[in-house]
Amino acid sequence: MTAELCADLVAEADAAYSRVVLDPARYTATAREIVDLARRAGNDEALIVGLRALAWTRHAVLDNETAKRLLDSAARLATRRGLHRRLGEVLLTRSVALQELGRYPAATRDLRRAAGLVSPQQRPELLMQLAILDHNAGRVRSAARQYRVVLAEPACPPVIWVKAANNLSYAQTQLGRPQAALAYLDRAASLASELGPMLSAVIENSRAWSSFHAGRFTESLRRFAEAGRLYTAAGLPLGEHYLDYTDALAELRLLDEAATVARLAATDLERHGARLMAAEARLRCARLALALGDIDTARADATSAVRDFRRQRRTAWAAWAVVTAVEADAVADGFTTIAVRRLGHAAATLHRLGLRANAVEAHLVAGRAAVATDDQRRGRRHLAAAGALADGQPLLVRLRGRLALALLADATARPRTTSAYRQKAATRRAAPDAGAVVRHCGAGLADLARHRAALPSVELRVLAAGHGVELGDLGLRHLLRTAPPSRVLHWLERTRAAALLTVQPEAHDDLDDLVIALRTVEQELRAARRERGPLPRTLLARQAALEAQIRRRSWGRDGKTTRSAEIVTAGQLRDLLDGEWLAEFATVDDTIVAVLVGPHRTRRIQLGALSRVEQETVALHFALRRLLRGGRYTDQARSAARTCLDTLAELLIAPLGVPPGAPLVVVPPAKLLRVPWSPLHPGPVCGAPSATMWARSRRAAESRPAGQRVALVAGPNLDGAVAEVQALEARHPRATTLLPPQSTVEAVVAALRQADLAHLACHGHLRSDSPLFSALELSDGPLTVYELHSRAVAPHRVVLAACDSGVERDYEGGEVLGFVSALMAGGTAGVIASGVPLPDGVSLALMPRLHDRVVRGESLAGALWAVRAAEPPASPADFVTWCGLTAYGAA
Repeated sequence: MTAELCADLVAEADAAYSRVVLDPARYTATAREIVDLARRAGNDEALIVGLRALAWTRHAVLDNETAKRLLDSAARLATRRGLHRRLGEVLLTRSVALQELGRYPAATRDLRRAAGLVSPQQRPELLMQLAILDHNAGRVRSAARQYRVVLAEPACPPVIWVKAANNLSYAQTQLGRPQAALAYLDRAASLASELGPMLSAVIENSRAWSSFHAGRFTESLRRFAEAGRLYTAAGLPLGEHYLDYTDALAELRLLDEAATVARLAATDLERHGARLMAAEARLRCARLALALGDIDTARADATSAVRDFRRQRRTAWAAWAVVTAVEADAVADGFTTIAVRRLGHAAATLHRLGLRANAVEAHLVAGRAAVATDDQRRGRRHLAAAGALADGQPLLVRLRGRLALALLADATARPRTTSAYRQKAATRRAAPDAGAVVRHCGAGLADLARHRAALPSVELRVLAAGHGVELGDLGLRHLLRTAPPSRVLHWLERTRAAALLTVQPEAHDDLDDLVIALRTVEQELRAARRERGPLPRTLLARQAALEAQIRRRSWGRDGKTTRSAEIVTAGQLRDLLDGEWLAEFATVDDTIVAVLVGPHRTRRIQLGALSRVEQETVALHFALRRLLRGGRYTDQARSAARTCLDTLAELLIAPLGVPPGAPLVVVPPAKLLRVPWSPLHPGPVCGAPSATMWARSRRAAESRPAGQRVALVAGPNLDGAVAEVQALEARHPRATTLLPPQSTVEAVVAALRQADLAHLACHGHLRSDSPLFSALELSDGPLTVYELHSRAVAPHRVVLAACDSGVERDYEGGEVLGFVSALMAGGTAGVIASGVPLPDGVSLALMPRLHDRVVRGESLAGALWAVRAAEPPASPADFVTWCGLTAYGAA
């Protein structure tokens, strides 16, 4: 081959490498062709460049072992032929593969050798690779400085500039400066769009990650969805994308989804031999397993991550993994003095390296551990460090800092002497610190409220309350010691169904296609159930996929947020109650406490043991199920149920001192949601997710005149439901009546939107795994809680004569989701629903008499009580109905 042809082939190889770097999937075949041509032509320089290009295509799909073998061959050839500049280029690329393989010493050696071989034009790439070494080792501030040097290089090639800007943005976000990160990414995005699909995908993924940490949650979730699409279109493995997406899902407390994505990332990265990122994925799996209570998995994954990070000499990552491993061990064995020292060393390492978000968490855990082992001095030092480091950081990091400061004040306030006299003196001296506990908890809850208000869906807002569980509990404990009942009530309202008051729902139609598809699948599943055979796996998989799509689309939906409704005060409640009574319950350890708002004063009352109430509630529901089954032992079951009811009334209601016949509003905590409150008090009883929501329903009832528009709906396959609705038509001659097959979802939704009073008699399906997809069965499929909320369906008053329609799924932070909460959040002022299964036809005798009283202007709670009082239940089914139906809201 002539010198001219050799030069042409080398130029062609260089061009192929440049194309491969920008679009490896598209130009992989080109790289192979160059290698084949160079070998046939005996052109070693072209072969070296071709092998480097082919190695980059393998690196792009995380096959770094193959990439390294190709680059080893290229390096040997360049050394043998004395092509020093080409050897420098090969070493630069091989260092990338070695880093991904977790072989840091070898990568460092390659870069040091390359420094004396590469041309000045390749200096920016060399500097960037050196910065990446620091970055992956956890020396983030040093890496950020070096990325800035690269960006300032006048001759920096566009592709290197985009990569350096992307990496700098990641470092800025890690250092708690996501807004600065986004400024770099905005500049990089326009340049990346001209360079190829791979860089566009990477930049979009980074924008999603930094947007999340900047508090732009809706934008972030949309960008993650787009980044996944771009990764796939560019032919890139999804492991790295999954890593960042896991972080966002975890912070949104979508823990099951985050754990699934983290496991996908770990599997994908390990399959490709990307040991660097695989260790990071394994650590994420450990932290999520810990949050979900899977301690064995958390321990195994954390131990594996610690070992890998130490082998890779990644000090910061190893420190973070140690925190997780120690936390997992402590769940089973408690904290030890050795654990405190390990945590302290890890926290100091993360602190020193400038990883403030991780350092806040590490100091918080170390502080807890030290206090638990009675090392108060060290515990206070770590908690103070966590609080100081969190200042000025993104909201969720600040929230952890607030918790650290509250725990610090709690530790300071706790008496540490033994004599009674000294304890009393210590308590007096600690009073300011006790006030500081509540102040820090309150500030944290205020931060959480702002975070929650920025979230686009009711599901995310409900889950977000989990961030404030410890703040709420800690503040409540201190308030119960000294604060007046009115202040305790106000605190409870801050942590009770607050997510349902954050954003007034608006009707959305962007999910219609998915909801219709889900309804079609549900119809097919209904048909399969009628055949009584096994449900087809393909249909179940399709159902799960559609539900997941609906949820994901709602997470990224634009929505106007408003400020939370003002929390009602005890004085305002007393005015609205107008002689009625309200009891808001709370649980602290095994103790039940109630704040009672009466006509003249507000009192705090300590009630029975939670364990006893839970035991009686379980026994009651067991007896009710036995009554529904019938058989020889119905008398014994009924007697057992009455005994349970009497005991629950004695434990929960009698100590309140509410006069017989006086209307009572009950606001239960999560642990008392299954208590059937209506039979416990000899008077009208209504429930509410919170006192503030009840107050809103009372104002709505007072401001809205009694309407005459009535919707009566019967679901399919229920003869008793049809008979019930037909009986109610006599009470409401102008009602919109929908019987099967006319009672379709669209027809029912249209009727409900126009109705002042709606009555639905149909099958109810409770989904404890995903309460948003709990449903009322209509003629063409399910009407879900999700659809009720997203389409803003909320008649003024609703009677749900459906199984388990009053059962609410509780979440951490005092949040609930179900039919009742969804309707009341949408503006419904009164609901009757059942907390137990109702067999077909059992409510037929009760409902006409109930509607007679509602037509005369009585509230739902008053009408339900009057019907019960006028005619005690005779049959076992009547008794179950009498126990299960509860009124909610003031209308």
